[in-house]
Amino acid sequence: MNVALWEKCVTYHGHHCPGLAIGVRASLAAIKALSLDIAGNDKIVCVAENESCSIDGIRVVLECTGEKGNLFFIKGGKQAFSIFNQTIGDSIRLVLKDLPPMERDEMEAFLLNEPDAAKLFDFEKPHFELPEKA
Repeated sequence: MNVALWEKCVTYHGHHCPGLAIGVRASLAAIKALSLDIAGNDKIVCVAENESCSIDGIRVVLECTGEKGNLFFIKGGKQAFSIFNQTIGDSIRLVLKDLPPMERDEMEAFLLNEPDAAKLFDFEKPHFELPEKA
């Protein structure tokens, strides 16, 4: 885990927690799966199925916000995130797997340090297309 990135996310969020770690790891997995260029011209949109601590990880890492018009919510009650790269038309949906019970700090460390994102998330295609921008 990139310590500087994690510290930036914690500063934005106000505290460290497993929920924030979920959003950070989902963002990093999406960057890798879609070969996203965060610093470049890739137009990234996230549709989250929850409004929890994980969203601040999405806001910081993927730079998706409601103000920029590239962060949307569906009330699905899941730790699931559909990420769209509108530049190339690719997308992925990451759904947090059922993880074994752990103490809070142990869960956070596991989420941040597990090298294989496939042990944390199921990777799917989103169940919908983004509407065209007006």
